[in-house]
Amino acid sequence: LGGQQLLWTEQSGPQNLDSIVWPRAATSAEVFWTGATLPDGSQRNTAASSDTALPRLHDLQFRMVARGVNAIPLQPQWCAVRPGVCDLTA
Repeated sequence: LGGQQLLWTEQSGPQNLDSIVWPRAATSAEVFWTGATLPDGSQRNTAASSDTALPRLHDLQFRMVARGVNAIPLQPQWCAVRPGVCDLTA
């Protein structure tokens, strides 16, 4: 088993490769690592998972920036510090 994270080449180049690839790869790794189902076999609710995954992914982005990777934010910081406020509802 494995996973793959794609990147649209017409929107990227050497100037922005690290800033786009690594944050998106981290989100894919989160999904690949946790899987589509919960330990009890039920389907993972991605909306509920974002409550626990997003803080880890924001932390990862801040650590990337601290290490010199110009990683773009996964969402606006205003939304990141106000969980649930920016969520789309049907």
